[in-house]
Amino acid sequence: MNFINSEINNITEKDSTLEFQNNLEKGRTYTFRIEPQSVDFQYKVRLSALTDILLTTAGFNADDNGFGMRLLHSMNYAWVLLRMAIEMDIFPLQYENIHVKTWIEHVGRATTTRHFRIYNDRNEIIGKASSVWAMIDMKTRKAQDLSVLKGIQDFAHGDSINIEKPIKINAIEGVLKDSFKIKYSDIDINGHANSIRYIDWISNCFSLEIYRLKKLKRFEINFMNEMMYDDKVEIYMQQLTTNDFQFEIRKENTVSCRAQINYSET
Repeated sequence: MNFINSEINNITEKDSTLEFQNNLEKGRTYTFRIEPQSVDFQYKVRLSALTDILLTTAGFNADDNGFGMRLLHSMNYAWVLLRMAIEMDIFPLQYENIHVKTWIEHVGRATTTRHFRIYNDRNEIIGKASSVWAMIDMKTRKAQDLSVLKGIQDFAHGDSINIEKPIKINAIEGVLKDSFKIKYSDIDINGHANSIRYIDWISNCFSLEIYRLKKLKRFEINFMNEMMYDDKVEIYMQQLTTNDFQFEIRKENTVSCRAQINYSET
């Protein structure tokens, strides 16, 4: 979804601030059903569909807390995802319900950290995720000082999660796995390639046999530079071990995204 790591140290400050109706809701749970369009050939939810549920959860919670995307767009701002890590013990199946709890751990000047815990209907934890977000000005595409969102710090309550937080992923050499151009269906409301598309592109680098034989343990992604309509995408993959893979998505000589996937044997 996003591109502003290089802008984080050049935060644009605004004189005006956005005030929110602060109900101090510090964490909330949202329920989703895994629909047929969200599963793969094994009836398991696809990684991209699961990530979409997490991002939808983040959007719902931001709206409930008073600093959602609709309000930000009215002020020419937008939330952008910088990094995310997901660890799954069990991938839910078609028609199963999942319950996603989300909360904000920390709000800094440039970024905010949001966590997720995924439960099944038996109230068992089946997965966890951690994410880092920033806010941009839609016109300048530059990062904004989060202090303009007056009251947002009140929602950060410092609770961590027992998952390694997403970190900076190193550059790779890799081999070219795919190339194509960004099309209409790839573009989101922020005017660039949707973050979910990146995950589909990475997932498509593996054969069906890999999905039959291996179980995804951890997925991690860094968004670095946005990709726009008609940009040429090149996807590079480097295999580190039998079960560990790294990816780099590039447009020309610019790295747009890095990711890594860790599998275990089923």
